Amino acid sequence: MHIALCDDNVADRKQFERLVKRESDRRAATSGTLFVDSFGNFDSLLTNPMQYDVFYIDMCKTPGITGTDVVSALSDKGVNAPIVMCCSDINYREQSFPENVIFLDKPIKAEELSVSIDHALKIMEQAVPLIEIRVEKETRYVTEPDIMYAVEHGRMLDIFLQDGSIITILDNAQNLFSQLENFPVFFSPGRKAVLNGRYIEALGFYRVTMRGGKSFRVSHDCMAYAKKMYNEFHPS
Repeated sequence: MHIALCDDNVADRKQFERLVKRESDRRAATSGTLFVDSFGNFDSLLTNPMQYDVFYIDMCKTPGITGTDVVSALSDKGVNAPIVMCCSDINYREQSFPENVIFLDKPIKAEELSVSIDHALKIMEQAVPLIEIRVEKETRYVTEPDIMYAVEHGRMLDIFLQDGSIITILDNAQNLFSQLENFPVFFSPGRKAVLNGRYIEALGFYRVTMRGGKSFRVSHDCMAYAKKMYNEFHPS
C-alpha cells in the first residue's frame, strides 16, 4: 500500500512516519509493506496523486488552506481512493465529505492507525476501477460505464462518453483497446473502433447500433461477442 500524508505540522509528519513503519513491519506477512510519502503542502501532493492508495490529511497551520481544500483538489483530480481526515485543531467530522472519506483523531494512536488502514483496504476493494486517458495538457480519469465507444480518424481518436461529451486524443483504437483489456465489456468491431457492449441498442446483419444512433460494421469473428454483450444488457 502506498500512503500519502499531507500535514503542515512537521512533528506530526515525523510521528506518523514512525507509526507507519511499525505498522508496516507488523503487516509484512499479511497485507504487505506500507510505503509513505510526506508532504508539507498540497501543491506537491497534487503533482501525481493517482499513484497513492490512501491519503492522510490535516492542514490547519497554513493560512487560507485546510484539509477540506485538499480533499476538494483531490476530487477535482479524479481521486476516489480512501482519504483519512486527521482531526486536530479542526474537527473535520462536522463537515460534509464524499463517501471515501473517514476520520482519525490526533494524536494518532498505533491501534487506531491500524484500524484506519483496515478500513481503507476495504474501501479500496470496493472502489470502481478508473481508466486513465492522457489528453494533450492533462490526464482524465473515467470509469468503464463512462465510455460508450471510440472512433479513430487519421492520427486522432474520439472517445464518446455517455454524458454526451467527447475526449479527443492523439492515439489509435487498438492502443485504447489494449488498455481496456481488463474490462470484458469492451470489444473492437474493426481496427478503427472500440465499443462498450452495455450501450448496444440494436443488432443487424454484421452491424451494431449504439446508443445515440451511431452504427458500426462488425467483423464475422466479433459478431458472436456483440450478440453476447447485447443479451447480457438486454435480458429478455
